[in-house]
Amino acid sequence: MDFSKNQFQYDYKDSSLQQIVTALLDKHTDSKKQAEYKQAIVDNNALYELLQKTLKELSDTKLALDKAAIVAITDAQGIINYVNDKFCELSKYSREELIGQNHHIVNSGYHPQEFFQDFWQTIKAGKIWQGEIKNQAKDGSYYWVDTTVVPFLNRRGKPYQYLSIRFEITDRKEIEEALRESEIKNRSLITAIPDLMFRLNSEGVFLDYFPPKDEKHPRPSSDFIGKTIDEVFTMDLAYWTNHYLRQTLETGEPQTGEYVLQIEGNWCHCEARYVPCGGDEVLAIVRDISARKQTEATLRLAEIQERERALQLEKTLRELQYTQTQLIQAEKMSGLGQMVAGIAHEINNPISFIYGNIHHTNEYTGILLQMLQLYAKHYPEPAAEIREVAEEYELEFLMEDLPKILKSMKLGTERIRELVVSLRNFSRLDEADKKEVDIHSGIDSTLLILQSKLKGNGERPLITVVKKYGQLPLVECYASQLNQVFMNIIANAVDALEERDKPGVILIETKLKKAEDETTADAVLISISDKGAGMDESTIKRLFDPFFTTKPVGKGTGLGMSIAHQIVVEKHKGEIKCISDIGEGTTFEISIPVKAVKSNRDKRVLVS
Repeated sequence: MDFSKNQFQYDYKDSSLQQIVTALLDKHTDSKKQAEYKQAIVDNNALYELLQKTLKELSDTKLALDKAAIVAITDAQGIINYVNDKFCELSKYSREELIGQNHHIVNSGYHPQEFFQDFWQTIKAGKIWQGEIKNQAKDGSYYWVDTTVVPFLNRRGKPYQYLSIRFEITDRKEIEEALRESEIKNRSLITAIPDLMFRLNSEGVFLDYFPPKDEKHPRPSSDFIGKTIDEVFTMDLAYWTNHYLRQTLETGEPQTGEYVLQIEGNWCHCEARYVPCGGDEVLAIVRDISARKQTEATLRLAEIQERERALQLEKTLRELQYTQTQLIQAEKMSGLGQMVAGIAHEINNPISFIYGNIHHTNEYTGILLQMLQLYAKHYPEPAAEIREVAEEYELEFLMEDLPKILKSMKLGTERIRELVVSLRNFSRLDEADKKEVDIHSGIDSTLLILQSKLKGNGERPLITVVKKYGQLPLVECYASQLNQVFMNIIANAVDALEERDKPGVILIETKLKKAEDETTADAVLISISDKGAGMDESTIKRLFDPFFTTKPVGKGTGLGMSIAHQIVVEKHKGEIKCISDIGEGTTFEISIPVKAVKSNRDKRVLVS
């Protein structure tokens, strides 16, 4: 087949090759030969293009490798004959300083001799060596490289040069070293901590287990590592451990819990602290706090006992102070009572003598007056001397006025006798036991003693007492003590009304309250009311407290109402309450059982 020379056209990138092809086509006109030449040329051109592409790829690869890795080429003896810029940059040596040297120039002395013996044995045998090497730069600093050494073999399989490719891993090695040191420290800490410790992942699987150091027969770690909480712990302990594991992972904060466990037959109080450890792990530290809990319980008990002892001492001191004040007050009242009784007794004797003889005096005087009238009737003309004396002493006036005087004297002695009886009824020092008494009599005796304070004068207003007495039976009580209650309440009412500086009224009412059922008893109700300034709620709440008073300093001891409460409630098993409002006055209501209530403890009540 005949081909013309212009039938095939090729685009040769190499101009010299274009000239050779043109010359061959001009020289050989044989079509078959031209076709063979042309095919050979086509194949050669394809190989050339492949070679160019491969060289380009190798060039790009070398460029990328130079940017990322340290590259060096040595001969069979390890003498450096090529280094890239990265090697110079990292080692701080220039290319001229490295070429012709071996790698001993960057030896750090970190690796032992056996390390390099193994290195040379491997590459001399034509095998690739991989490992991590610590080198020393020219300025004395150290750096780590991940090294791959590739032997280039000749036809006999012997290395004639070595290609070293290294990647710097200094940062990674420093991190690894820090982690290793940290792990060593952590292990040291773990060894030093006597508590039970274990590490869990998010699934509750044991990653580590360290038994308590003082446990006599600890379970091996193999019983725990790789197993879940549910497989190792009891149901309740596994529940709580899973709970705190989730809480720690969800919050990222340490969690603390306490358990009571039975270990080797003994009940132990344990405290578990769960600490985040990494992204999805938790470290648990479990400490036996039984001794601490026992100490705390002992301290709490001691504290409670000390507090109770202090409260008891405070109560005792308060009672001693109260008793001391009561004794002083009782001594005063006892002296007052004795004085009142003594005065009543001393007055009673002469008054009784006068009262007993005034009747006879009145009778005898009447007889004498009658005799004088008879003398005047039968002897109308007396002697001059008698007439002079009669005129001088106004005999007719004396005969008219003397019966009136005797009548007034009788009324006065009766009033004094009533006062003496009231004083004796009020004091009742001779009545140590309960007796049936008339409550109205006690109230009246109290009012009689306070009569001087009820009368008005230029300094204080008149106070009127209105009595609304009901029909009351005799009440079994300590009369003198109830009289003290009436005295305190009525005296306070008088003081409250005096502050208003205008006439006032005290209302006293009594009535009988019948028993509602078998559990209650008949009682007398005494109500004492005034229209004074009244009291607020806070004052009412403290009214019966010992030493509480609303009076100015020096005017009251603060014991009157407290003792009144004690007499009514404790001594007579009754009730006393105060009803008051600011500006509306005050009412005291007293309830006393008609029949005395028996008590196992009947102590003496001191009076104010």
